[in-house]
Amino acid sequence: MDELASEYQEKFSKDFYNEIAFMKSFQKEQKKDIRSKPTRKPHPPPILQKIYRNLAKILHPDVSLLSNAEEEFKRVSDCYDNLDLSGLLIISNKYNIEIPNLSEEECFIINDALLKTEKKIASNQNTISWLWGSSHEDKEVLRKKIHEAIGINQEEFYKWKKEN
Repeated sequence: MDELASEYQEKFSKDFYNEIAFMKSFQKEQKKDIRSKPTRKPHPPPILQKIYRNLAKILHPDVSLLSNAEEEFKRVSDCYDNLDLSGLLIISNKYNIEIPNLSEEECFIINDALLKTEKKIASNQNTISWLWGSSHEDKEVLRKKIHEAIGINQEEFYKWKKEN
C-alpha cells in the first residue's frame, strides 16, 4: 500500500509540478533550525525482533532457495528498520512462516499495529495524490476540480505560468 501511495504521490508531484511551484511562490521561506538534534529510532519491540528472526532464518539470501530472496529479505529488513510490524506479518503470511507463540500483550501489540496500518491506508486514500492517481475521470476535468479544491485561481496561475 505504501508503494502505491508513493507512486501516486510521485505522479501527482510530476503532473502538478507547475501548480506546486505556483503555490510555493506565494509562500514565505521558513528557516530551519540548524541546531536541531537528529532523532534516534526507538528500539524494536521484542515481538518485532521475534518475527524478524523467524523470517531471516527462511528468507535470508544465504539460506533461502527463492529466486527473489535478496529482494524479499530487503523488504523484511526495511520493515524491521521502520518498525513496521504489519509489514512483517504480511510477509510471514505470504510465505506461511509461523509466528512464534505470542503472549496476550504481544497480541495486543499486533492488533494495535494492524489498526494503525488501516488508519494509514485510509489516510493515504484521502489525499489528492491518491485521487489523482486512482481516478478514471477525465484528467483535465479533475485538474480543474483540484485547482478549485486547493484554491488556485485559474487566471493567476496561467498568467504566472506564462511569466515563468
